[in-house]
Amino acid sequence: MKKTLDILLEMVRMIFVIFILLFGYSFVNIIFIVLLGGLEVIEETVYFNLFLILQTGAIFLLSTIFYRNKLQFSKIFKSETQEPLSKKRTKQLFLISIGAIIVSYFILITNLFLT
Repeated sequence: MKKTLDILLEMVRMIFVIFILLFGYSFVNIIFIVLLGGLEVIEETVYFNLFLILQTGAIFLLSTIFYRNKLQFSKIFKSETQEPLSKKRTKQLFLISIGAIIVSYFILITNLFLT
């Protein structure tokens, strides 16, 4: 019973971390989108879903890196099998997520100039 409760508490903590990261990023994202002409510029195009998928995937990758390397070892539920991501894997995932964010804004800017 205690182990189940520990796992549930850890899941709540992971959801809270993801929520805080997405909430913080949404403020930054809104500023960029408003400066580039608003969401209406891209909302009615085919690229809207791609824009959202790239940004959401990038934030989930960043939250995974943050959780696995920082928060995992200060948790309530201790596991001997989980280890932090290697420096190489961390760098790869970080570059992929930053690249996805840059590509999503590139799609927004390109669409702005094409319309």
